[in-house]
Amino acid sequence: MKIMNKSISIFVTLFVAMFIFSCGEKQTLKMWQIVDESQDVTNQGEGTVDITVLKGELQSALTDSKSSVVATSPHGYQYSNSNSVDVFAGYTTVSRSDFQYGPALNNTYQWPNGYYGSACSVGPTAALYNTYTYAESLGVPEYKALAQIVYAQTALHAVNNAGCVPYDDNRKLKVSRPLKYYTQEETYNAILEDLNEAIATLKEVQPGKDALIEVEGDAKDKGDVDYAYSEYSWKKWVKLANTVKLRIAMYLAKPNPTLAEQVATEALTDDIGVLDDDFGPGYKQGNTQHPYYTISASNDGGWADSRMSASLENIMKRTGSPLIEKYFKKNLDKVTDKVTGTTTKKDADYYGIRQGSNVGIKTVGQGYYNFSEVSVAFKYARQVWVTKEEVIFLKAEAALRWGIGGDPKSYYEEGIRSILARFDLLSKADAYLAQTKVVQQKKGGKFYDIDYVDILNSANNLPGRLDICVAWNDADSDETKLEKIITQKWIAIFPNGNEAWTDYRRTGYPRLFPSVQAWQGVPSFDVELQLRRVPHDESDENILLYDLPNIEQALTIFGQPGQNSGGQRLYFEGDPAEYPYVYETGDDNPRKGWPIPKNF
Repeated sequence: MKIMNKSISIFVTLFVAMFIFSCGEKQTLKMWQIVDESQDVTNQGEGTVDITVLKGELQSALTDSKSSVVATSPHGYQYSNSNSVDVFAGYTTVSRSDFQYGPALNNTYQWPNGYYGSACSVGPTAALYNTYTYAESLGVPEYKALAQIVYAQTALHAVNNAGCVPYDDNRKLKVSRPLKYYTQEETYNAILEDLNEAIATLKEVQPGKDALIEVEGDAKDKGDVDYAYSEYSWKKWVKLANTVKLRIAMYLAKPNPTLAEQVATEALTDDIGVLDDDFGPGYKQGNTQHPYYTISASNDGGWADSRMSASLENIMKRTGSPLIEKYFKKNLDKVTDKVTGTTTKKDADYYGIRQGSNVGIKTVGQGYYNFSEVSVAFKYARQVWVTKEEVIFLKAEAALRWGIGGDPKSYYEEGIRSILARFDLLSKADAYLAQTKVVQQKKGGKFYDIDYVDILNSANNLPGRLDICVAWNDADSDETKLEKIITQKWIAIFPNGNEAWTDYRRTGYPRLFPSVQAWQGVPSFDVELQLRRVPHDESDENILLYDLPNIEQALTIFGQPGQNSGGQRLYFEGDPAEYPYVYETGDDNPRKGWPIPKNF
């Protein structure tokens, strides 16, 4: 479906498409598409908009099951996360190539691809338009502040996944082409401006419970959910905004360290500060099901569409993380290696799939279907926009980089204890934190490195890459300390693929396995480089005819010309002259060809 620049009928067309989607059909959402097309902006104006409209729009922006900050419906989540960013982040891999409502996906490095565009959607743009435009003149500036904070997060996802966004044109619902694309740097600056304004507004107005309940809904007030959004506290919205600022500080750490430190300091020393708890949609303990469970589970109404990633399997095994048993199940049935003929028995161990593997059509009980699916213990894990563990690890990184806020070791260990406690594993924290070696497996009285073994196709086997222990060591280099922080953060925030993929690209950590297949788009790139961004679909005539020059200009970084390719390096990676992408060398080096991260 394309946005045609000469016809306002796009609104009607897309509204019908979204109605079909809500009835069970899936639809790809491109980054530049308007997600809520139910309103014709040509007929909007201050005289036709009242506070009731703004309340309804904000409720829609917060609760839309397909396009809020994080999609809460299985269909929406599959398009925006589990078939794209969660794979690139090293968390999961699709386990089938055929889908009832979507295009074929022979492997997860396939391009063009009908799923990837949704990972770059700016979210419920139209559901924020009137609120952003008229809230101040209608006497409710606090509602504009909330709209700014919500839009900031969806725009961050989009720009980090695509590298550039039509930030202002999207918010204004501009349909005519071409669109003006903001660079990643410009987008960060615009978001910071929005967040600072929102924080100042909320501190001045200090909206009460009644004002917030109109937006967040009364489910928490009635006791229908245990947790929801801010729990009707304007201060928690300020904490969310400061937390998003802290995220951005980390994105700026390499390209603009001076601004990064300033932003981190502002967030952490603010009189209200950052989040100290989760923030997200309504959730009822033991009742609200995580959408990824539906996507991954083979029974209990699940679709069996996704399995554990090889990278997550190997890193959790080599760190000895007890969370592996909470996140995933062991193999569902026996699997025979088609190369060696070796058969692995049912329930033998946890097994993941490398991204880019040719997964084949879904066949119940055969092949990759039997690899590790998500555990029932994860079924009622709370889905949130930000977890408290993410914030703790952000504090650890800020403390390491700039000495802000405390001791990186304390935050590092607090983050690990927090995620273990979340899954009732706190009793194992001391032993886990004391590990001074990479965990090995014992066979026949001897210890061996835990390497990755594809029990279906041993041609995909690889040596394990993580070689850091869990225990903090003050004598370690800052690079090693950062690797420990990011690796444990990566484990803790599963399955937040948006932040995990961004962390991997900006730091090089954790050490993920490369794709089996090279990127199928043109141009391709070294599999060890891994995908840097989701390209814009050049088969779309509007992109090709009108927007491509603006996109490529917006992808220009540090004087190097931009290219609408999957291998295009992004702003948060830093100046390539200062942070070159280099590889291990030496014929006798077991790491030959591996990338060497550089952060300091």
